[in-house]
Amino acid sequence: MGLLDLLKQKDILNVLFAVFMFSFGFGIILPLLPFYSISFGAKPFELGLLTATFAFMSLILSPVFGRVSDSWGRKKVLAMGAFGFVIAYIIFAFADSLFMLFAARAIEGVAAAAMFPAAVSLLSDFSDEKSRGAVMSLMGMAFSLGFILGPAFGGIASSFSIQGAFLLAALLALSNSLMIFLFLKEPQEKEESRGIAEKEMGFLAHIKSRTLLLFIATFMLSFMIGSLEATFALFTSEKFGFGSGQVGLVFTYIGILIFFGQLASAKLLLKHRETTLIKVGFLLNSTGFLGIFFAPDMITLGLTLALMVFGNALCFPSVISLITKKAQAKRGTILGLNSSFQSLGQLIGPIFSSFLFGIGHIFSFAGVWGALIVFLIIFAGFEFMNKEF
Repeated sequence: MGLLDLLKQKDILNVLFAVFMFSFGFGIILPLLPFYSISFGAKPFELGLLTATFAFMSLILSPVFGRVSDSWGRKKVLAMGAFGFVIAYIIFAFADSLFMLFAARAIEGVAAAAMFPAAVSLLSDFSDEKSRGAVMSLMGMAFSLGFILGPAFGGIASSFSIQGAFLLAALLALSNSLMIFLFLKEPQEKEESRGIAEKEMGFLAHIKSRTLLLFIATFMLSFMIGSLEATFALFTSEKFGFGSGQVGLVFTYIGILIFFGQLASAKLLLKHRETTLIKVGFLLNSTGFLGIFFAPDMITLGLTLALMVFGNALCFPSVISLITKKAQAKRGTILGLNSSFQSLGQLIGPIFSSFLFGIGHIFSFAGVWGALIVFLIIFAGFEFMNKEF
């Protein structure tokens, strides 16, 4: 089954559209938040904590919402998550202190903890094992489309009204919640998921080492992204003189790269093993991440970002595809656990990189690069010794 055939399935398309709407609204505020936070007196380490606050709430609540989505239904949890962003964006719009920004970021984290496991579970339910990797790549493409449009729109909107940009994001989140409720179908539970609810916690307590390594791969990918999110605006502001408008354009460029990277990875996943794509992906994204620091001009910066993004585009759908294939319990619970590892990376990454950034910019980039390379060596060694994953 090709990508166009998958897109013709209404259920899959509805979930992808919900992901797109989320990423567009989230993308609007992405280039604004660092400079908006600085206007309330935030320091570099506090910017890292803002990112970490989002991740912390996702970390502790993703498994909860994963189980809730198995019990209540994915559609309800997805709609609840979308509405949570409405509340967060309104608080951002009317914030008068740094504390309110932290509160809004916490609510965003709760909303993301609800949305992502539910969205991935829905796509898993609407696809079969053979096409699942390609479907996860389509989810990445839908997310990147929002990143193509959202940050550029946010950068432009901020020049007129920052408050208006946040309120627009809130309106889009509200529309997304309503569309999920009205148009998305709740899938029937698959046969493989029936009668095993009582086994879930036992399964999670005895995760096989190879599955745990996939969760750590998710952690490392989000660790890198969180590190970049915490320091990129400040780094490019100091080195290239970027403001919110320029940062917005860079994120738009990243969104375009993600889109084409996910398109390529979706096709590659239909032909190649996931483990091969994960190894190549980590080699590329670690090289690109370190290259950002050494980029002498914006052309080189663009090339290093392309390496990093394409590496991630190979890794993310490959990891999720392997996890869902190996899940023996309800997928909502397993994917909620995977989201916890993702949130843990987004929690530790910004704190780690912003702390090192304050000591010296090179330490931040080199530290993250070293962690990625160590994981790549461990992953490749594990696969070599076990012959198959």
